[in-house]
Amino acid sequence: MSSQHHTTRPEIAKLAARIPKGTWDTHMHVVDPEQYPLSKDAQYKAASHTLEDATAFLHPLGIQNMVIVQPSIYGNDNSCTLDGLRKLGANSGRAVIQFDPEVTTPSQLQEWHELGVRGVRLNFKSVGTKLSAGYLSPTMQKYADAVRHLGWILELYIPLEEVALLEPTVPTLGGVKVCVDHFGHPSSSSLSAAKKAQDIPGFPALARLLEDGHTWVKISASYRLDKDPRHPIVESLCRELLKLRADRCVFATDWPHTRYDGLDVVPYLEATLDWIEGEGTSLQQVLVKNAEQLFGAE
Repeated sequence: MSSQHHTTRPEIAKLAARIPKGTWDTHMHVVDPEQYPLSKDAQYKAASHTLEDATAFLHPLGIQNMVIVQPSIYGNDNSCTLDGLRKLGANSGRAVIQFDPEVTTPSQLQEWHELGVRGVRLNFKSVGTKLSAGYLSPTMQKYADAVRHLGWILELYIPLEEVALLEPTVPTLGGVKVCVDHFGHPSSSSLSAAKKAQDIPGFPALARLLEDGHTWVKISASYRLDKDPRHPIVESLCRELLKLRADRCVFATDWPHTRYDGLDVVPYLEATLDWIEGEGTSLQQVLVKNAEQLFGAE
């Protein structure tokens, strides 16, 4: 396998025993630089992480269903992501892609929809975009107008500290759902200064958006927030999101953990499952039903 990790078979089996049948990994990537060269603007160089590698990691966990998310290193060239989606098939695969709404035709969008694409990713964090209301609102409106008739989502990788910028815009998108990646990915400085989730800049805004019902959040990639799998503020963040709207939270492994080579992700996934159940929410709801609803896979 191209993506190396240090998890033993007993640890995998223990985790797999908890994961419900029909679980969706709602955020994973496929990368094959040899067959599909990276964008000239790629922020980092990635090793090969093929769909075969992904299934070698996910199938022992009992996870057959995957949402392939377009990584920033491919820009708007979705060839690798769509190739992975074709191999998965529409019964167990979905994808979130990137495109330019100024040049992409409705017929092209429809073709992607028929393959199983169900969202467009607006990745601001990975590429260091400086956000402002004057930029964010019209950008989201353009994408919402392009995908509304297809029922796609707008998936945002945006710093939690900037989520307040979404509040005026999300209610104006005409029913288009918004999904925020990786808990909103607060900065390490925000986490270190907080005593609870409510202290993190941007969390109150995310809470209000979740309560409104058109915004979802991915309970994923906690290893990107802190190296401690059970960091108390990350735990608080996860639990508070579940308390607010457990029906708006979806689960993901974030395989292949780009920029974290050698990561053993199992302790992080175990902690996430513990926090979900600790809030009295069923794993079936978060790992299966919510994902089916968000990505049109009922």
